[in-house]
Amino acid sequence: MAEAGAVAVPGYEVTGVLGQGGFGIVYRARQVAVDREVALKVDNRVLLSERDRRRFVREVTSAGALSGHPHVAHVYDAGVLPDGRPYMVLELCPGGSLLDRMRAEGRLAPAEVAGIGVRIADAVAAAHAAGVLHRDIKPANILVNRYGNVVLSDFGLATMPSAGGEVSVTRESLTPAYAPPEAFELAEPTPAGDVYSLAATLYALLSGRPPRFPESGVANLAVIMALHRQPIPEIPGVPAELTEVLRQAMASDPARRTPSAAALRDALTDLRLERHAPPSHPLPHAPAAVPGATGAAPPAAPPAPAGPAPYAGPAGPLPAGPPAGGRMRAHLTSPGLKAFADTRSPAPSGGPSGRVFAAVALAFAILLLAGAGLMYLENRPSGAGTGQSP
Repeated sequence: MAEAGAVAVPGYEVTGVLGQGGFGIVYRARQVAVDREVALKVDNRVLLSERDRRRFVREVTSAGALSGHPHVAHVYDAGVLPDGRPYMVLELCPGGSLLDRMRAEGRLAPAEVAGIGVRIADAVAAAHAAGVLHRDIKPANILVNRYGNVVLSDFGLATMPSAGGEVSVTRESLTPAYAPPEAFELAEPTPAGDVYSLAATLYALLSGRPPRFPESGVANLAVIMALHRQPIPEIPGVPAELTEVLRQAMASDPARRTPSAAALRDALTDLRLERHAPPSHPLPHAPAAVPGATGAAPPAAPPAPAGPAPYAGPAGPLPAGPPAGGRMRAHLTSPGLKAFADTRSPAPSGGPSGRVFAAVALAFAILLLAGAGLMYLENRPSGAGTGQSP
């Protein structure tokens, strides 16, 4: 059922309100022709002036030019209501925004945040390649669509400098917690500003609050400018190299900042956060085969592939080799089961193998002496040993 006061847009059935802000209302609606749920964004500002019309066309053109990107919210339609208010029909994102997740969970895991950063940085890089500056990247403008993908939305402040669009911005339209420091000096927007805002967004997802901004959320221009000169602190539980990538992208001087959204994407990709798992422990080497041993030693294990550490059980990894004395006991642990395996080093010369060799040699000597005795008896002179002559 449509909400009270909902707009009537031909071809769409309004079913509820998704959100409301200072500049408009976003409705949940159904596109009748294709039976598809969509988000219907209606602006509160009537397009009375030429400047207002240019702004609306700029937003539609910017979002439409990128709507094929997998991490940009798709734009399906746009128009102007009879009372002069513009509207846009967008992809429905039932997963809400990353701001909603921050409020519900507080902090997101580093690996997930790095993955979000890679995807949204790729979307921003595509926007910059198309000549579009977003200028309002923040957690509230990154949504989660029906397939669980993060998508960049709300190009309401977007500009297209290459097309001769308006690039000036007033401080009143900024989101102070995520805007770059040069924006407060009314500098012309550049791609470096989007790089800063995306890095500030990722930092907030990791820490639970935006960087360089008072916890009260209230700050005047002088305080904001002073905070932008402060260093960016580490975040407990976050790998230092991830924080350093974001710190570089939030340099106060745009000339010292990560040079592009594509470079930020690549830096986040190269982190390989799985390397922060506990280091692997090598298993003990198999003993080498000994010539003359009664059994062949097991073949040496092949090198362990790169990846997570092998499971060593609660008792810890196996020892690196047998202790002095030639005896090693490997403690194998599994739920409800303990087994002990003994391996022995090759026997020394005085051990069982030496005793076997001595016994064989003794038997051979006895046989040799017996044979010599028989030969003597057969060949001795007649009467020998009896006292009689031949």
